[in-house]
Amino acid sequence: MRIQIQAKGMPALNELREHVRHRLQFALGRFAHGVSTVRVHLADVNGPRGGSDKFCRIVVQMKKQSRIVIQDLGHDMQQVIDRVADRAHQSVSRQLGRMHRVQRLALAMPPDAV
Repeated sequence: MRIQIQAKGMPALNELREHVRHRLQFALGRFAHGVSTVRVHLADVNGPRGGSDKFCRIVVQMKKQSRIVIQDLGHDMQQVIDRVADRAHQSVSRQLGRMHRVQRLALAMPPDAV
């Protein structure tokens, strides 16, 4: 599982990159067999003006060609990253569960039923 991080206008960028890597490894590490690439885009939308302007988008490219996109906005970038990582965990788990059920059904079907 490769993690690619892009960031614009973010202070303490090295700390944020480490936080992103740690949270994604924790959230998606057990699904590494089904995940090809995770692209993360971080941005401070309003710049120094403040407000609910910390943006995080995660695009999870699954090995079976499907893609999961999750994004969120908030006041604190680390909290936004945490929320998006948790939602990515849930979405990837659900997607892999669906794939697993479809494979089990296909294996359980007799060959002449198709």
